[in-house]
Amino acid sequence: MAGVSRASNILDRNGLCLLSLDGGGVRGLSTLLILHHIMIQLSRERGSLSILKPCEVFDLIGGTSTGGLIAIMLGRLQMSTEDCIQAYTDLIRTVFGKKLRSVPVDWTGSIRPRYDSEKLRLAVQEVIVKAGAAPDDLMDDGSSRGCRVFVCTTAKDTLQVTRLRSYSVSNEEVSATICEAALATSAATGFFEYVSIGNSQYVDGAFGANNPVEEVEEEAADIWCTSSRDLKPLVKCFLSLGTGSPSSMPMDDNMIKFLSKTLVRMATKPESTERRFMARWSNETRQKRIFRFNVEKGLQEVHMSDYQKLSLIETATHNYLHHADQKGRIRDCIVNLAGKRAKTEPDFHVIIQAHQASILKQTLQRCTPTGASTTPEKHPLWFVPFDRNAGFVDLELLETLKQKLFSKTHSPMTGIFGLGGVGKTQLVLELAYQVRDMYPDCSIIWIPAMDKEQFQQTYVKVAHQMAIVPSDGDQEDVKSLVHEYLSRPQNGNWLLIIDNADDFEMWTNRFSSSSNASLAQLLPQSPHGRIVFTTRSMRLAQHLAPRNIVEALQMDESRATRLLGNALINKALITEDRDTTRRLLEQLTFLPLAIVQAATFINENRISIARYIEILGGHAQGAIDLLSEEFEDEGRYQSARNPIASTWLTSFQQIQKADPTAADCLAFMSCVSANDIPTCLLPVADEVKREKAIGLLKSYSFVRCNANGRRLDLHRLVQLATINWLRSENLMTFWQKKSVTILARQYPCCDVFQRSDWRAAIPHALHVLQSSMATAVPDEVFQLMGTVAHCYDLDGRFKEAKPLRVMLRSMLQSHIGTRHPKYLAVQSALARTDMMIGNYGESIQAFESVIESYKNAGQLQSPDAMEAIHRLSTCLRLEGSLQRAEELGSQALRWNLHSRGPYAESTLDTMINMTWIYFAQARVSDAEQMAQESLHMAKSTLGPDHPYTTLATSSLAWISLEQWKLKQAEDLLLDTLERGRRITGPNYPLLLNDLYQLALVTKFQGRHDDAVLLLKKCCVLQEQTLGVDHCRTRNSVRTLEEWTTMRYLPMRYVSLVPPIARSAMILARRRRYPRIKVLGGLYAARREHKDSSLVQEIIRVVQSFREDYGMPCDTCYPIDARLENHSCYPTVPKGDFKRP
Repeated sequence: MAGVSRASNILDRNGLCLLSLDGGGVRGLSTLLILHHIMIQLSRERGSLSILKPCEVFDLIGGTSTGGLIAIMLGRLQMSTEDCIQAYTDLIRTVFGKKLRSVPVDWTGSIRPRYDSEKLRLAVQEVIVKAGAAPDDLMDDGSSRGCRVFVCTTAKDTLQVTRLRSYSVSNEEVSATICEAALATSAATGFFEYVSIGNSQYVDGAFGANNPVEEVEEEAADIWCTSSRDLKPLVKCFLSLGTGSPSSMPMDDNMIKFLSKTLVRMATKPESTERRFMARWSNETRQKRIFRFNVEKGLQEVHMSDYQKLSLIETATHNYLHHADQKGRIRDCIVNLAGKRAKTEPDFHVIIQAHQASILKQTLQRCTPTGASTTPEKHPLWFVPFDRNAGFVDLELLETLKQKLFSKTHSPMTGIFGLGGVGKTQLVLELAYQVRDMYPDCSIIWIPAMDKEQFQQTYVKVAHQMAIVPSDGDQEDVKSLVHEYLSRPQNGNWLLIIDNADDFEMWTNRFSSSSNASLAQLLPQSPHGRIVFTTRSMRLAQHLAPRNIVEALQMDESRATRLLGNALINKALITEDRDTTRRLLEQLTFLPLAIVQAATFINENRISIARYIEILGGHAQGAIDLLSEEFEDEGRYQSARNPIASTWLTSFQQIQKADPTAADCLAFMSCVSANDIPTCLLPVADEVKREKAIGLLKSYSFVRCNANGRRLDLHRLVQLATINWLRSENLMTFWQKKSVTILARQYPCCDVFQRSDWRAAIPHALHVLQSSMATAVPDEVFQLMGTVAHCYDLDGRFKEAKPLRVMLRSMLQSHIGTRHPKYLAVQSALARTDMMIGNYGESIQAFESVIESYKNAGQLQSPDAMEAIHRLSTCLRLEGSLQRAEELGSQALRWNLHSRGPYAESTLDTMINMTWIYFAQARVSDAEQMAQESLHMAKSTLGPDHPYTTLATSSLAWISLEQWKLKQAEDLLLDTLERGRRITGPNYPLLLNDLYQLALVTKFQGRHDDAVLLLKKCCVLQEQTLGVDHCRTRNSVRTLEEWTTMRYLPMRYVSLVPPIARSAMILARRRRYPRIKVLGGLYAARREHKDSSLVQEIIRVVQSFREDYGMPCDTCYPIDARLENHSCYPTVPKGDFKRP
């Protein structure tokens, strides 16, 4: 009987739980109400703090028609029954609220849908989106889920039932999206149109499988017992839910009624399917493993589209559930489901067969006569130091481990690696107890391996239990004796658990001076045994079990919540505020050991979860002190008293010993933000050494890689523990100071081609500056601050750059004074920031002050002074002082042209500025020549994907619009925006100007609605980037108002007619630049003649430069060092906007 009991326990814990859902239109609400009632009762039975979801209980859910739709909601979208009831109610009210037609056929006899299929599609999409998925997501997206889902539909051409699955099955693939699967199973003929998936057409599966219980049975056999097809021994609970018993009605004599009603009832009647199924499973029904719930009275007159009778459905279902006959059956079902501990793996039939063989063996042994064998019976060893943990929750990982251990295709040794405190010991502890239940004749031996001495002493104790202690008392030979004992087949099956195998050298070097073998070589080997060991080092796990390792990851929220609930005395703390509980678990990074420690602290001090979060989220030292609290835990070794603060101390020491470079990287990462750390910032220049250091840290699960291995995430609690370690070694101040130096020297190159790297480095630089500014070298602080501000400029985040530059200016003023070139460079950069924000007055005043300082110092012809003159010219142009802007811009351009050459970036910058000045002066011809020349130079030198190239393209686009070349202007603007988004991102301020201009071009082409949409998008982005008070934002909002309100009706009519709009542009330009009429049709300008010599001079210099260097017109030319921009302080990495 004991063997039978153990077999039953295995089926109770791991047996299959199947759910079948009938179709029935609006009556599907009854199905959901029954299931919701069961889930509530089951959650109470299990002691769960939240209502369990069906996807957390059932291994397979199958449904037909609206039952299929419910199956998708519960299984594929993983909705709770409560959410599903609400979504389903809203859906049927929307879909069945209005008929398209009352008669389901047209005058030709063709079947026509009575309800709007588009409404159904939109309603299904809304449900999918609200559940957090996308309608275009595949039903089978390749993700592994514990709950499998399929729905039944009927192929229109063959009338065969087809299953659309959320998982893969060989040779039966129908690639359908979630939305397509939901529509295909719900497309009832006469109610909705058929659904096309690929080249096939489908209607709902009610014809032949309205009660899909046989489909579920067949599908489960395909998955879990493909060869034997013997599903019954594997099933723990098979739950079938109906949508109400139909009324008994005679066959109609009328042909139309026979075809539309009687034939449908005959084809979809589920009762015959139910009778056949219950007859086959009668024995399992008596064992209370098969359950069918179906409202018997009250729903007979509810048609599948009678959405007005929802209250009747609720009432009838409530009466059914609370009937005395059903209460007992529901209770039996809940007790059955409550024993389910984990999802059933596909090889479950192997485990059941092994149990049956074990039971048969024990039965034969009991039946063997007493004198039939003289061999003494060997009792299995049980050497496990801890009691079973009743609060263990990570059952899915345990099932994965068991599958790897006991599968015939895997090696007899399995390694479990993971971060310290992630729950590896508790995992193998539960494994030990489950293996004892599954295989009662199996010896289970537990060896702690934290150090050699502990390992040796435990081996001696095990040898005593085996009665194999050497006669001469030589304990050094014990491991070899245990190895020989377990390797002999006659000593039976065994499981050897080696816990905390963290020391790599201990397992790879000679274990003792008297033995040449390593510890790994002394492990027993036998086809009758399995070895599982836990370690923090992936490197060691791969060494001992290279093809069979399991990573213990952090828990998900559901399991972490259950673990916290099990550890807390006051369970109400969790249910009172679930959001607070979630925040606590997130701050503890879902680490089991940290959760248990937090629960112990809360229990002992009787504080709330919110108060614990307040302490934990305060100062770093307070968090460290909190995580250093000692606590008792029956499932841990007595030596582990300060788990979180000290659990990784051994790992730190091992890393420092194995690779000092990795220890340096860990120390550096403790001084920056914990997430998204660029690997290029790490304090090691050699790429090979860097990758090895990262690999070692990854092997201890301290860091994780993302972004193709170019970013690292440091575990938050590991960061706190590292800080504590550095402080205990008096190294924290040293590393805080050194981190500033590392960042200042290794900051990624600030160019558009490494934008992702320097963007990711910004928060780390700010973190270091905030924590280490007082102790670091001032010059390095200034350099790092200037670099970050420069990155903000490149990103268009000028409002964030300004306070950083104001602080930098103040610090430089107190250190080196206001006449130093470094101070003047920062002052000039701050003035440019003000200009980009729109503070033109402040910017002009600051630029003039900087230029005056250079003049007084006799450095007016220096590169920095010319840069300031160029920026002042730009600011004057934006402010509207075009005459002075032209004078200063020409001066700066000529200096760059002759001092740095025509292909220097500073020359291109000044040329683009002069293009805009000419454009603002209505000198369209000069502006066009300048723009074309600068565009050609930028493309040939810097390539098409460069900010200067996009700026030149943008200027040419604006000129094309001024010339009324609308198509050309549109093409150029689209090209500018597309390239600009790739280079600088969509919110860069200058790109927003181009977006505004594209709206104008679209408007002038007569596409009013498209233009309004573009301008609305521009207004939103400008408000986010520039602010609502910026002049450009106000101008865009004003223009949008003119385009969309009736107050500006005359202007709106003008803008709707392109020729009138063109005339308005000409008149506006002539109002700004008036001309006078002389001698008949001739016109003369009222302004002074503009000098075009600068444009001609540029063309001559460029031509001469090409001839001197032998440059073809369309060939890229590598910029010579003498042509590069002079870099002013604060120093930024070389290559500003240059190709790496």
